[in-house]
Amino acid sequence: MTLTAAPRPAARDLSDPPRLLGRSTPARLRLVTGALAALALLTGLVAALATTQRQSATSASWQTAEPLMVTAQDIDTSLSDADTTAAASFLKGRIEPVALQTRYSNDLTTGSADLAIAAQEAGSDSGVAGALQTLSTDLPVYTSIVSEATFNERQASYPLAAAYLAEANNLMRTSLLPAAALVYATESRRLAEDQNHAVSPWLATAAVGAFLALLILLVITQRWLTRRFHRTWNIALAFATAIVLGIGLWATISFVTQNTGVDNAQATGSQPVSTFTQARILALRARADDELTLLTRDSDSTYQKDFVTTQAALKNLVAGGGPTVGDPNGAEREQLGAARRDVAAYDAVHTQIRQADGSGSLSGAVALASGSSPGDLPTTSTRLNAALVGGIQGAQANFDNMTTAASSDLDGLIWGIALGTVLVAGLIVVALRPRIEEYR
Repeated sequence: MTLTAAPRPAARDLSDPPRLLGRSTPARLRLVTGALAALALLTGLVAALATTQRQSATSASWQTAEPLMVTAQDIDTSLSDADTTAAASFLKGRIEPVALQTRYSNDLTTGSADLAIAAQEAGSDSGVAGALQTLSTDLPVYTSIVSEATFNERQASYPLAAAYLAEANNLMRTSLLPAAALVYATESRRLAEDQNHAVSPWLATAAVGAFLALLILLVITQRWLTRRFHRTWNIALAFATAIVLGIGLWATISFVTQNTGVDNAQATGSQPVSTFTQARILALRARADDELTLLTRDSDSTYQKDFVTTQAALKNLVAGGGPTVGDPNGAEREQLGAARRDVAAYDAVHTQIRQADGSGSLSGAVALASGSSPGDLPTTSTRLNAALVGGIQGAQANFDNMTTAASSDLDGLIWGIALGTVLVAGLIVVALRPRIEEYR
């Protein structure tokens, strides 16, 4: 019987890692394939979510929030102008000018129509439901009080007419205008929230970081494959790397340009709209204070006290104390400059009115306040109102143009991300599968 030595185990290549716990080369290749493909799909998901969030918020600010804010602004300014026009009509005497009657009627018609639009678009929104209900209830009451004032004026009962008009003005200032201001403030806040969501950095930063991580891992994987299998290029993996680089740059540039567009829309659109709108409401209120002071024969000192406060706030706004106006073309700055000049001219007329009234020349004061003399209050006020309306319209145009452009910056990106990252995941599998099959 011949004894033979047991065969010696084959020497393990020390360059290979231990084949334990999935650390063999095939296991590593499978792990790398699955991890890279999963990271590619996860990167696509995060980037698609970031793109969707930004584009939907940008579109909402342009298509929903801003139109509602404009509607609320129209309600506020229409009611303010109606109140001022009513007082101006009474200063003219028993025969009200047709132009003022028409303007008053148009203001109420516009305000009522905008109120119906706001109520329809707001639906059951609790944030503005109470204010809209107040407007719907009190606006007919206001018009009926003004009608009573008109009736008494035509009967030559001037003190009673003035009392009714003062009551109507009190209802406007204590109920209608605060309710309109609440609707406007609510929609302005929602617009600001949409704009903030449109430039939220979290998902966008995560998406860019994921693209960068995927790109680095693809480069490291390709270098490892080159050293391990002595092949200079893996065409599929190189193509996947190029796709990731391209989509990552596209997404980064799109996020930056969209962010800039939304910021510009806020700085030169929604913020100036707010400034000019507030200034217009204050200017109309100041004029009503002067007119009601004369109509009530200075019996109510609160009108001139309110004028001082209102005019100070107006000057602060047109001097740049309100939200920043940053139109690079200077259109809003020119409108503010014109408004500042018109406010100064209004102040001069106001001083003349108070001096005439204080010296006992009520007829002279009424002539300046009603438009019966050169350089009168209506002319100056109309010029100021036109400057502020021009600022509102220009700022709204800026907002629409810039927000539309910001939204279009993301057009097509979500499809590019979806198709590109799925293709990258497929290329990763195609690139590493032949290396895995070599071990079968």
